[in-house]
Order: sequence, then structure tokens, then C-alpha cells
Amino acid sequence: MAIHDTDLSSENLDEEAHTLSDVYSFLSLTMRYPNPEFLDRQFLETYVLLLKSLGWQEEAEQIQLLIFSSESCLDELQLEYTRLFINAIPKSTVPPYASVYMDGDGTLQGKTTEKIHDFYRNCGFDIADSSEPPDHIQHQLEFLAAIVKEKRFDEEEQFVKTLFRPWFKRFKEQVLREARQDYYIVSIQLIDFFTKEEQ
Repeated sequence: MAIHDTDLSSENLDEEAHTLSDVYSFLSLTMRYPNPEFLDRQFLETYVLLLKSLGWQEEAEQIQLLIFSSESCLDELQLEYTRLFINAIPKSTVPPYASVYMDGDGTLQGKTTEKIHDFYRNCGFDIADSSEPPDHIQHQLEFLAAIVKEKRFDEEEQFVKTLFRPWFKRFKEQVLREARQDYYIVSIQLIDFFTKEEQ
């Protein structure tokens, strides 16, 4: 959500910033490898509530089916995450890294990785211990959560416009084409919704 009403009262602006920060944080979790530390029934029920609050009834029902359809929901999501974002034989994966889409050679840790990392640092943030490079979608959403929490909407807008949306569009198309699990389809649609400039 890159455009904000400048007439909002301070209290309303605080509330908007807090809510949007929470949403970005939640969405960053949907792009992490699913593990029981965060992905449990409560997480999925919160997901359903978010979808219903947006009027996304069909998508909410898809996530509800996931909750009730299988005891092995976590296993299914882990398998799908691995197939989509880590490896898939014989098909290629859908790499969740901006540099793969932006640097022209399909490799990791290119110029775009550095640009994104520099943006984080220039805003006073850095990556904590992580095995993933700074341009992983999870880190980008965590950064957006952090910057919005501080009501730095101009920097949010700049980041989304120049460093997130240009690669995310291609990533989204690939996920929607390749995903077999509604959880990832809906997650990508939500990320798309919340990072569109007109929102």
C-alpha cells in the first residue's frame, strides 16, 4: 500500500501503520519455509480472518479447507515449498530472490541483491542471522513491515516501486502457474494486493 491519505489524523495514521506492518509481517511468514514454530492452526485461522476482512470469501474457504482437510497439512506445505522455491525435478523452481529476475543472468546475489541490501542499511536496518540473501522475498516483506511501523511511507513507496514490484510481477506469474497448493496461490495474491501502488 504505497499511497496514504495525508489528511489522516495522527491516531488513525498510527493505526494504519500498525495494521499494515502486521500484515507485511504476516505475509513474510507465508514466504518462509513452513515449520511448526509459526505455522499452526492459530496461524491458519488468523489467515482466514485476514481474508474475510478483505471480503475474500472464496480464498478464506480455500484456507479453511486446508485446516480441516488433512492432519498432514504442515507436511504438505513443506513439500510444496520445497518443490516451488528450493528444487523441483525435472522442472525449474520459482526462485524467491529479486536478483534472479532483475539481473538478466538468472543467478543469485547479483547487483539487485546489493541494491536491496543497501536500501535496508540506508534506512537503518540490516539482516539478522539468516541463511537467505537480502533479496529473498521474506526479508523484503520484513523490511516493509519494519519501515511502515515507523510510518516511513515515502520510503515504503520508493522501495515497493523501484525494488519490489519490478521483479515481483514475474515471480507472481510463475508461482500462479506452478503452484499446486492454494496456500501459496492465495499468499501471492495477497502480497500482490498489498504492494500495488494504487492501494
